[in-house]
Amino acid sequence: MREQLHRRHRGPWPEALQLVAALQAEVGLPLDQLHRYMGPFRLFRQGRDQHTPFHQQLYAAHHRVSDLFEALAARVVREVIGEPCYVQQIPTYRYGLPGNRWVGSFHHDCDFGHPPFELNAVLALTPMHQSAALQVETAPGNYRYAPLELETAELALFNHMERRHGCRRNREGVSVCSLDVRFVPLRFAAAAFDTPRHSLNTGVTMTPGGYFSAQPLPGR
Repeated sequence: MREQLHRRHRGPWPEALQLVAALQAEVGLPLDQLHRYMGPFRLFRQGRDQHTPFHQQLYAAHHRVSDLFEALAARVVREVIGEPCYVQQIPTYRYGLPGNRWVGSFHHDCDFGHPPFELNAVLALTPMHQSAALQVETAPGNYRYAPLELETAELALFNHMERRHGCRRNREGVSVCSLDVRFVPLRFAAAAFDTPRHSLNTGVTMTPGGYFSAQPLPGR
């Protein structure tokens, strides 16, 4: 199932466009030009790639765009995954400035406490090209990477549990911004949630009603 979902939706969907526009309005700055207004920061490293004031601004604004986020998540469940899923309640916001990276290490998400059978979607809030894109193994375990290139409001699902992924230093001269949202299909919930886990970054319990929605979103 995971390898079948190593693909993107090129729409983009109206829900994605609306969410990107709403976040842009909340920030009040052009997201691809953030480097003109903030930083520079030390090179982002594992465990310290979510701690800048701008990250906190994005998370603080999330409750004002949560309806749009939930509508987009529902569309992904309905039209891409196609079966009921628990959904990450607050997405992971990411950004990177030129000369820096926006994920602190190359990793599998299971390295950070994520449960088995989880799926991950990346929504581009700015264009993500070449070194400013997420770098994903071309096959699990081969250590050969290719950029997962997206345009603004495009969304991609990929096998984040078995394909190592991360970021190179951004050499593109523009800022990059995105969000991640995870899904656990209902049919795998018992296995996914049978062992207590906590997010290493947030400390939140990786269970329904904690990191994930209390109830699954319906599928097709």
